[in-house]
Amino acid sequence: MSKSSTIVSDSNFGKRLGQIKRKTAFMLSYAGKNMPITGQITIGRDEKNTIQIEDTLVSRFHALVQKIKEAYFIKDLESTNGTFLNGSAIPQGKYVRLRQGNTIKIGRTEILIQ
Repeated sequence: MSKSSTIVSDSNFGKRLGQIKRKTAFMLSYAGKNMPITGQITIGRDEKNTIQIEDTLVSRFHALVQKIKEAYFIKDLESTNGTFLNGSAIPQGKYVRLRQGNTIKIGRTEILIQ
């Protein structure tokens, strides 16, 4: 092994690690910001939410985005004006699976799933 060698590049263990495909977390992109979905994210007007949207069309606690195992879901939290996924209303109290490229609309805010 030379001085530039590393366990990752030269050892059998390192080569096996390099073959493991890592799944990247979905990201919520909104208002020039990106937020990885690593657990549970709440969206609403109240400052206690993970994502706070200052918009009178947004309920205090509007929607929930959640990672469950390797899948991502959104749930409307009985909001007044509804939560929309790709233009269709999400039924209140139901989890709907998210996919890359989906667009969530809450009030006047669009959130892209990347």
